Amino acid sequence: MSRFAETEIAVVARLRTLKAAPETAINLSDVAEPMRAAGFTSDEIKAVLDALEQDRILSYGPGNRLLIHGELPD
Repeated sequence: MSRFAETEIAVVARLRTLKAAPETAINLSDVAEPMRAAGFTSDEIKAVLDALEQDRILSYGPGNRLLIHGELPD
């Protein structure tokens, strides 16, 4: 499994833990801090978040927030 895939699985799991659902906003640090503590780099986390943004699942919002637009991938 690639490092990107590992990071994606961890990010999606973290978002689910935070009860991310369409039309909600999540504090970016609530996602990133535990991920960095688990050994993922900021660049790895950002790459996954950028991919999810490209897929229109989420977007970056004001105040360092992630705005959830669609269902999280399985």
